[in-house]
Amino acid sequence: MKYQYQPLNLVEFFSAFPTQEACEYHLNRVRWPKGVVCDKCGKEDIYSRISTRRAYQCRSCGHFNYPTAGTIFHKTHTSLQRWFLAIFLIASDKRGISALHLSKQIGVGYKTAWAMLQRIRHAMAKRDTQYKLSGSVELDEMFIGATTEGKKRGRGTERTPVLVAVSSVSGKKGREYMGFARMRAVKMIDGETIVKFAKDTIKPGSHVQSDGLSVYPALDKHGFVHEPHVIKKRKAHVVLPHVHIYISNLRSFVMGTYHGLDEIHLQQYLDEFCYRFNRRRHYHELFDRLLLACLEKEEMPFSALTT
Repeated sequence: MKYQYQPLNLVEFFSAFPTQEACEYHLNRVRWPKGVVCDKCGKEDIYSRISTRRAYQCRSCGHFNYPTAGTIFHKTHTSLQRWFLAIFLIASDKRGISALHLSKQIGVGYKTAWAMLQRIRHAMAKRDTQYKLSGSVELDEMFIGATTEGKKRGRGTERTPVLVAVSSVSGKKGREYMGFARMRAVKMIDGETIVKFAKDTIKPGSHVQSDGLSVYPALDKHGFVHEPHVIKKRKAHVVLPHVHIYISNLRSFVMGTYHGLDEIHLQQYLDEFCYRFNRRRHYHELFDRLLLACLEKEEMPFSALTT
């Protein structure tokens, strides 16, 4: 039995979670829809919550079960109320939210807000790795970062290359729309890197469209139907419309919210943008969806976030 996502707006959010206890109750409902299950023996014969600590003891084996164990909330000093509010704000803000703004909104220090954001982004990334693009997929690359003075733009610069894949879905009257997307920051653009990215993010047999760059034909030998488009004098956004619209939206996201990105943590920002984009048709369910993703993420110490 899976938990059914519940739509939630801002007014409903504050009505649903007025106390720490209400947050814990909802966390349990999302994690164990049929009731708390013992982590050790797998049985559902659980005592009521222990009053002195956040734990549930199993009647069968005596094991203590902690609702936050194995999640990004475990062993943090931040209350579940603040975690829930952070998740709601991150999920519902289409432009993304900076650590500085989050710290002011939920009443924690900047370092705490930054660590919360990073943990949530890791959970987003893990959730999206469960799915692969399929059907017709447009594949291209972009470059993020400041151009070195005197250097050219685009391919051959010292900026960080990012591979972008966007699938297409059929709509009314034969029109095609953007489906889902995946991105990856890489060291270089070559055939080996392209193939690895495609294998990790696109189902075999999918129809992959790209521009005429010489590294893309390697896809033909690895189970993909590759269709190159030599751009020449044509406009790239006309030949590969979906991936270029997506790249344009990403640039606005980067510059509008973060004013440029730190290369060390670039992938986490890309994962956040992808996660929100891939669930754009479920806007009012984003809190529950992101909460579930955070419950499925392993515990992560602060030291792991800074490397």
